[in-house]
Amino acid sequence: MVASKWFPSCDLDKALVRPILFSEYLDRVYKSVEQDKLRKFIQGKLHIFNEEELDVPLVVFDSVVDHVLRIDRVLKQPLGHLLLVGASGVGKTTLARFVAWINNQTVFQIKAGKNYSLENFDEDIRSVMRRSGVKGERICFIFDESNVLSSAFLERMNALLASGEVPGLFDGDDYTHLINQCRETAQKMMDSEEELYNNFVKEVQKNLHVVFTMNPANPDFSNRTASSPALFNR
Repeated sequence: MVASKWFPSCDLDKALVRPILFSEYLDRVYKSVEQDKLRKFIQGKLHIFNEEELDVPLVVFDSVVDHVLRIDRVLKQPLGHLLLVGASGVGKTTLARFVAWINNQTVFQIKAGKNYSLENFDEDIRSVMRRSGVKGERICFIFDESNVLSSAFLERMNALLASGEVPGLFDGDDYTHLINQCRETAQKMMDSEEELYNNFVKEVQKNLHVVFTMNPANPDFSNRTASSPALFNR
């Protein structure tokens, strides 16, 4: 056995017991935790979540515990973005909202109705970027593939994930207003607009977390790997 060869003094019966779960939920220290204790914690938080945010019955199976920890680990990281793939109705969005709520992150979702245009989408992205990049608000942007009303929507999300900005999104008066806001809230003296804008982008990357949900049964699923690589490798 490889483990016994390289770690002869280790108690392998204890160290390799399954499942291996690490979290800081129970003691605010990232360490190994027992599944039953973690399940009780999640059930307690879920009860409050159902009362305060979203009343959706969710059974905390072993796989749900695993997914909660995976989502939590990513949302705690700068540049932490998620691609959740699964059939419609399996709870991808609900779990993402639940874990974002635990982490005191504001959940943002667009309302893409029949009259929702690319201009509306641009304004929504500008708003989310201002909130996360200027005000320092921690945001979980849940974006479902059903919201992709045209290829331009994906192009913008791909750019946002790849670099923390969308080229051309802030132009003219929008750019001037953004720089003025950045200057007012800057923690240190910055002389140039370029410094202010670069700091703004860094704050967006730190505070904005994108959760993209997809259904593998969608015929466009495989095509998006090539057309929007940042959705898959960020």
